[in-house]
Amino acid sequence: MAVGMLAGCGGSQQPIAGAPNAVGQPAMRSGEGSLQGYYLAQFTTEVGSGLPNPSLCIRFKQSGSWSSSGGENFNGTYLTSGKNLFASGVWLPSPAVYMYWAGSVNAKQGSGKFIIPGSGDLAHISGGGTFTMTRAQKGCN
Repeated sequence: MAVGMLAGCGGSQQPIAGAPNAVGQPAMRSGEGSLQGYYLAQFTTEVGSGLPNPSLCIRFKQSGSWSSSGGENFNGTYLTSGKNLFASGVWLPSPAVYMYWAGSVNAKQGSGKFIIPGSGDLAHISGGGTFTMTRAQKGCN
């Protein structure tokens, strides 16, 4: 379900229909929330294949996009609804690696689950597990 919700990310900051938050209001595009800046994320693979480097330095932008630096350069979109985070991204080695993740976040930290679908057949899961992330002040050096 999170994958379908991400299809409309980006652009202007308008309510997203059909994604209520904890108090019954529509989900807001990520620019409405407090999730901005750099976060150091740890991805722990629980099933299947994971990422070559399980740590990513992620930058969340007010525009609703995110990117990572280092060995895996993901680019993607995200949205928040209350304390819920929904994100998707792609890293473009050959073949491309897609990642979808969802969890609970605030301005300082977050945690949740991630899925990496199979590269040749998006109907199958290649791997998945959990993530934790903490806010970094000036990048993730």
